[in-house]
Amino acid sequence: MNAPTNATTTAPRVTVIILTWNRPDDVVTCLESFADVDYPNLEVLVVDNHSADNTVEIVRERFPWATLIVNDDNLGYVGGNNVGIRYALGQGTDYVFVLNSDTKMTQPCLPELVRTMQSDPRIAIAGAKNLYMQNPAFTWGKYGKLTWGPMLCTTHGRFVRDYPEPSPQDVDWIIGNGCMMSREALERVGIFDEEFFQVNEDVDWCIRARKAGYRCVYVDTAAIHHRGASSADLSQPIIFSYGYFLGRNAILFAKKHANPLQFAWLLSMMVLGLTMRMSAFALSSTLRAIFGQEPFISGMIDGIAGRLRREKITMRKPVYSGEPPDTPVVRILRWLGA
Repeated sequence: MNAPTNATTTAPRVTVIILTWNRPDDVVTCLESFADVDYPNLEVLVVDNHSADNTVEIVRERFPWATLIVNDDNLGYVGGNNVGIRYALGQGTDYVFVLNSDTKMTQPCLPELVRTMQSDPRIAIAGAKNLYMQNPAFTWGKYGKLTWGPMLCTTHGRFVRDYPEPSPQDVDWIIGNGCMMSREALERVGIFDEEFFQVNEDVDWCIRARKAGYRCVYVDTAAIHHRGASSADLSQPIIFSYGYFLGRNAILFAKKHANPLQFAWLLSMMVLGLTMRMSAFALSSTLRAIFGQEPFISGMIDGIAGRLRREKITMRKPVYSGEPPDTPVVRILRWLGA
């Protein structure tokens, strides 16, 4: 694969920052997708957050065109990306594009975001649509809404069939999985707040930018493919504790930005959400236990009756449809944070 084009040009300089941590398959897929990217003034920067596997060696060997920074410690999502942002600003970049490693690029993404950023100097950050990588007919998410509970905020377009939206449009906050930030805004607003470590740092930055008079816009015509939850993949030996950070950082955010009424509302909604999640999980476990014993109970009954029902001999494994779960019950549980 050839390196992304970065020849001398009048196009604004864009630095893509991809943070990695113990997921070589993800970053390989992400970097390979740049074969379809044709932006004339681009640097791709991989920041490794002290991986314990062979991620660094794979990136260095297979993608020599990418700039590589290896951190001496795991600085978290926030600290790791800040390393990349500081580097990019020091190199004179015009725009920083923060991209999760469990994603794939689409050809129009960077040109569309740059065009949007250049249309108004008041735009601090522009966000791409997150298509669900496993089935791109659906969206992983589009942009965020600040609700003050029960999980502080919600993600608009979460696991729904993709449909066109007005674009660009001003929103509460931009999903950090694929977002472009201007140099001017980063220098004035500052970089990500490292006290968050991970989770809600994008919400915090957007609120800070809006308080400084900037716009945060969602661009429906720019898209990435996002697998999602890579760092919390239960098949991996080491995962991040998202539950811990969701609870901690909601309070941290409120301490920074909430008035007394908003803080009280957030706390009450967090307690309500916690109670309802525990109740939902308890009910779900009970129902699974009951239905899980149905074959055994049916066997007892047929043993007493002295019969064999042929339809009970085999069971069919559930078939994954390829569509993300999106029922009224799932939406309620998602709103509660389950």
